[in-house]
Order: sequence, then structure tokens, then C-alpha cells
Amino acid sequence: MQREFYYHYFPILMRVAIRYANGREDAEQWVHDAFLKIFSSLQHFGWQGSFEGWLKKITVRTCLDNIRKNNTQKNEVMANTVYNGYEAADNSHYIDNEVVAKMSSAALIQLLNTLPDKQKAVFNLHIFEDYSHKEIAVLMGITENNSYWLLHQARKNLKENISISNKKKELSHE
Repeated sequence: MQREFYYHYFPILMRVAIRYANGREDAEQWVHDAFLKIFSSLQHFGWQGSFEGWLKKITVRTCLDNIRKNNTQKNEVMANTVYNGYEAADNSHYIDNEVVAKMSSAALIQLLNTLPDKQKAVFNLHIFEDYSHKEIAVLMGITENNSYWLLHQARKNLKENISISNKKKELSHE
């Protein structure tokens, strides 16, 4: 039963983990770690809400744990800097969803992998998982303003990388 359960949900959870990891190997390991947590806590699921959503939430938290662990190993300290005066409504780094919609999933993953770990995590949590900045701050052990700033930086970096990618494509077609 566990094997069937694993093979049924593995592709779903892999799609979540691949957005957070720097490569397929890390994503696979993180999904395996998530399954260990899932199997050990199945009895705690109260059958209120989506079971798949519960599995994804455990996977996201496992990914964040691994990102934190990897950052600690790199001697990085998660910044708790408050960015006073940051304007969350700044749309100068807005990413055109039509451009992103035309990208293949592999190209999108490759683009996400250009982001630093913390920016990628905040971007994924806010954009794909629909977490608020307050929830992200609690999950990642940062301030809410830091979450806003990391999302802003991620959007800025993605916009720059999309522009660079488009220019390369235009040059190669000439």
C-alpha cells in the first residue's frame, strides 16, 4: 500500500519540490524526506480539507527545512533585516504572465534556478503556494518586510533574466 501511495503522489510532490530545489537530485531527495514525514504523521491528518493540499504543505515545509539546512552549512545566516520604506506596490519589476505562460515547464524551472535560494523560496511560497508575507515570515524565520523585499528582488531578477533570454533568442534568429 505504501508503495502504491508513493508512486501515486510522487509526481505531484515532485512538481512542488523541483521549484524549490537547485536540481532534480535535490528535489527527489526532498520528496523522499517528505514521504518519511508523511508516513510518520498520516494518523494526524484530520480529513478536514484537501488531502493532496496537506501532502503539498508537508513537502513545502520539508523543502524549506532543507534550504535552511543548506544555508546553514554554507555559513549563511538568514537575515532579519527590516527594510524600512520598502514599497510593496512597486510594479516596475512586474513579470508579464503571458511571457511566463508561453515558457515550457523546463524553461521555467531553469529560470527559477537562477534565483538565490531565499528569493526562490519566497517567490514559490507567495506565487505558487499563495502564502501571505506574514505566513512566509513565520515559515522562514524572517521579518514580513524581508519577505516583501525578497519577493521584489526575485521578480526583478526574473524580469532581467527573461529579458536577457529573449535578447539571446532574437540574436540567434538573425
